[in-house]
Amino acid sequence: MYPQMYGQQQLAKPPRGRVLVTETRHAVLVRNGVATRALPPGRHRLRRGRDRLWYESATPQVLIIPSQEVLTADGITVRATVGAVVTVTDPLTAMRAGDWRGRLYLDIQLALRLNVTSASLEDLVANRAGLDTPLLEAARESAGPLGVEVGSLALRDLVVPGEQRRLLAEVVAARLAGQASLERARAETAALRSLANAASMVRDNPALYQLRLLQEIASSEGNTFVVGTEPLPGIDD
Repeated sequence: MYPQMYGQQQLAKPPRGRVLVTETRHAVLVRNGVATRALPPGRHRLRRGRDRLWYESATPQVLIIPSQEVLTADGITVRATVGAVVTVTDPLTAMRAGDWRGRLYLDIQLALRLNVTSASLEDLVANRAGLDTPLLEAARESAGPLGVEVGSLALRDLVVPGEQRRLLAEVVAARLAGQASLERARAETAALRSLANAASMVRDNPALYQLRLLQEIASSEGNTFVVGTEPLPGIDD
């Protein structure tokens, strides 16, 4: 009945009934086809013909979700790649889960699609780092029952088609131009409002005009001022 596959790991027959388990890998004892327990680091004596071992790395492993084509909420196709660092913390559970890599891969892929399809392209580009948190939470929720821990996860690439990049750049440029025009209009409105207030003050207080004229004369050099006796338009005698 051997060799037998559990997930992606092949059951190994220990040589001469003895085995050395190092700190860098997990070993699960399979006796008569039944997974019994995880062996701690050290030397172990096994029963010939009855025992097999299932090995798994005890060190952090990199799990890559290759480039995926996903539609955004506004119907634009983007390509996204996700990388995660995972560690098997419960080898017996991981073994019994079967292909834990494939299951975790699928769950992260589905979480990626769910988060991308719920946002527009502009929101994704502006808040690319914001996708890491919901993806990490989804991955950790899926990894727990598999005996695996997700240490970190990040969206490595978010590729936008060339034509869509050009259109997005034009949208951003148009928005910036609109904001600049709005600020200029606000400044002009403020200046006109200031002039209107000044004219109103002069109309209500003619002496202010005379005072302002004297200030200009005092601060000016080399100019000739002709002061008439006619009142200013809009100012009563």
